[in-house]
Amino acid sequence: MDSWVVGQLAFWYTVREVKPAEIVDRVIDFWLDLVTPGRGAGESQWWQRAMRTLEQSSERAGRELDIRTELRQWDNEHPEIHHELIVRYLCGAALSIVATALYNSIFHSRPAHSGGSRRADGGQYRRNF
Repeated sequence: MDSWVVGQLAFWYTVREVKPAEIVDRVIDFWLDLVTPGRGAGESQWWQRAMRTLEQSSERAGRELDIRTELRQWDNEHPEIHHELIVRYLCGAALSIVATALYNSIFHSRPAHSGGSRRADGGQYRRNF
């Protein structure tokens, strides 16, 4: 019961405190870094490098605009599950899992009994002091 409370508190605190716009921006930047091709080979001239940099930045800006347009379209089609709400709930669920696991590993890692080891039939061995 107590680990359930810890999970609920972690979930709702995270849902209220997370800033989904920052997370969405970082995810988009990460995705654009993956899908936008890097610098090509054979760019020995300064103007070739400048041209490639210009191509990369325009391609990156175009893809970012497409992603943000699709997010806006999603929000208009499904206002009950706005993308920022999804980000909040995913972050809350992730932190709830981590907080519950941490709580259980700290407070429930001790043995349940304190008087020696148990026998095969369920009884306890006697301690001789």
